[in-house]
Amino acid sequence: MRKFLTGLALSAALSLPAAASDVRNFTIVNETGYEISFIGVNPPDDNDFGENELSAGLAEGQSVHVKFNNADKGCTWNIKVKWTGYTDQVFFEGLDLCSISRATLRYDRASKETTALVQ
Repeated sequence: MRKFLTGLALSAALSLPAAASDVRNFTIVNETGYEISFIGVNPPDDNDFGENELSAGLAEGQSVHVKFNNADKGCTWNIKVKWTGYTDQVFFEGLDLCSISRATLRYDRASKETTALVQ
């Protein structure tokens, strides 16, 4: 009986991380050279990026882990990024967050283009 209970407890413990982690959770890394003041994540049919994923500015080289809750549905999402002290903002549209675990943001000063390297 003791082996059965130990096996049952081990089996339950091993299944916890998979159940607790949403496949859409991902990390954003700032390699733009500028501090980011706002990161918003919304589904494609929602243009209101009201919730900021950052509690404070995200400095160059820092990262933030974005977590989803059970109320959120679907894999395809848009991301809005704004910088501290600048009015510029960028949108990354139609990202499949079910297949992305990390997005590294980069800025090319010559072309003035922001890109996201996704993994």
